[in-house]
Amino acid sequence: MKTCLLHARTFARLRPRLKGLDAAVRFVTVDDAGKAHDGWTSTALAELPPLDMAFGNADAFFAPSVREFMTGILKSPALDWFQSAAAGIENPALVMIGQKAKYYTTNHTQAESMAEWALWQALDFLRAGPAHRTQQARGQWQRTNAREIRGSRWLVIGYGSIGEAVGRRVTALGGEVTGIRRTPGHATGAARIEAPSALMAELPRADVVLLCSPHTPETENMANAAFFAAMLPEALFMNLGRGALVDEDALMAALDVGRPAFAALDVTRTEPLPAESPLWRHPAIAITPHDSSDTPGTVAGADETFLANLTRYLQGEPLKHLVDRAAFVSG
Repeated sequence: MKTCLLHARTFARLRPRLKGLDAAVRFVTVDDAGKAHDGWTSTALAELPPLDMAFGNADAFFAPSVREFMTGILKSPALDWFQSAAAGIENPALVMIGQKAKYYTTNHTQAESMAEWALWQALDFLRAGPAHRTQQARGQWQRTNAREIRGSRWLVIGYGSIGEAVGRRVTALGGEVTGIRRTPGHATGAARIEAPSALMAELPRADVVLLCSPHTPETENMANAAFFAAMLPEALFMNLGRGALVDEDALMAALDVGRPAFAALDVTRTEPLPAESPLWRHPAIAITPHDSSDTPGTVAGADETFLANLTRYLQGEPLKHLVDRAAFVSG
């Protein structure tokens, strides 16, 4: 019998769909108070047993008991499989798990919610949302000229699952999408795919520039002073990747001179963003607290990924979204 760790809230949500696995899997849980229990019997456990599997999601990693959850994983002599609810792997905690687990799988269903965030921010900008809100606050009735997604040109840097989800939506609304990625060839939602070497040449063509890249030594501070100087003065800059992709001082300086016109950030270099950060108060920046993926649909999607891979795992079939262990060994 295999032993699998879930947060108590996750097990309660999935329990009806786990019926029939009681002979194959012992589910153990950690609740918000850090207490361990046997999932099937609710029997309190003095400590977590050695684990074969674990599902790490928002329930676990954003809970007060994240320390107990991580300790149970890292203390297990041999963790066979870890299912992450996230797509990225660069978080230090996930790197430690990836170095330990024989198999590490990711989840990409949050791309749909994140794509809606990008569409929301772009529509607000193109339809002059900030100007309309200012006029409303003043009680000022004044028609404001706005733009459409139809006919707009988008540059999506790091064209993976999030980029494709954005590209499908933008294309359906009449926009034109160019993706930047290392792998050439056709990609859903993009009119063109260009290599990273074409980035600076593509920036002056784009009405909307969206970062979706992971954080690596090569991508750190990729959005710098030269990057912003190459953008159109009427363009929107958005970041759904990682905060370290952006030189934030260069971004504010660029916005101050009107190139680009506005920025929408779901990620920042320091998270949580300190209250004293000037990013909060810059009039040309919209900030959300890294919650673009926080929707019921994202939770459900991660659950489905875990359940599908659990079936594959128990049946000895190849797991989906498997990460090469070399990605963690290299750090």
